[in-house]
Amino acid sequence: MNGENVSNIIKEMVKSNKIPGAFIFESERCAAVDLLADNLAKTITCADAGYKKTYGAACGVCRSCVKAGKKIHPDIIAPEPEGEGAQSFHINQVRDIIGSLYLAPNESDVKVYIIKDMQNMTNEAQNALLKSLEEPPRFAVFIITVNDGGLLLETVKSRAVRFALDYEGISKKNLTQVYSGLINDILAGSRDAARAAELGKADKAEVINFYTHMENALRDILAAKIFSEGGADISFLYFDNPEEINKITNLYPTKKIFDMAKKIRKYKSDLDYNVNIKLNLASFLSCINV
Repeated sequence: MNGENVSNIIKEMVKSNKIPGAFIFESERCAAVDLLADNLAKTITCADAGYKKTYGAACGVCRSCVKAGKKIHPDIIAPEPEGEGAQSFHINQVRDIIGSLYLAPNESDVKVYIIKDMQNMTNEAQNALLKSLEEPPRFAVFIITVNDGGLLLETVKSRAVRFALDYEGISKKNLTQVYSGLINDILAGSRDAARAAELGKADKAEVINFYTHMENALRDILAAKIFSEGGADISFLYFDNPEEINKITNLYPTKKIFDMAKKIRKYKSDLDYNVNIKLNLASFLSCINV
């Protein structure tokens, strides 16, 4: 499915407060849908109901959004596989999820379980999760990412709203929301090595692509900051979601945004020297001055 269509469908769900109990995001490029999953979790737990009703997205600045960006929100639960590779997500972890499922959220009205790389979950574990996916409590939402839907049981797929999309199908508008959200998280104080670990699973070309989109988003933010002050039209920008761009221009000084852009260029160029991808990303995120 086209990425823009996916984005619009989800926004309408959020605006109408009709969020299904389970989502599946499927793409060969799991790092891309992992970022979409994180963004959706932040949107669901965002405390600004008015903003969500108007825009169908997270405000990015409330206490809940800041915690989500720092990966410390108590109502966003993201269990990790126990080992590397296929079948490393075992039934004991699913039992832990089921055991906590009916406990009320701590801070938000909803709690979100993000299960990434579900292709690594054993069939036994998938079967154990079935009833929870079919009849979750009203305050729980599951977000699943997978690189190959064929590795999921049909009974699992039938219990979730499923979006299968290619990385190339993710629209510029959708990318703006994802990357400007990540930029906002970092500028707001998140030194999130967990995101680096996720992207570290990708190949070198994908990580360079990640840095390139971050550079493009920051160029737009800087251009918008300069030209919008004079009331100029900024519709010429590469990305086409001015709401997301303007949100960051109003929150952070030019120097802070510019410094981040320089660091992205440095770490992107370092990849030319065959450095370790995961260490490169972790170092980039940890060096941001906040």
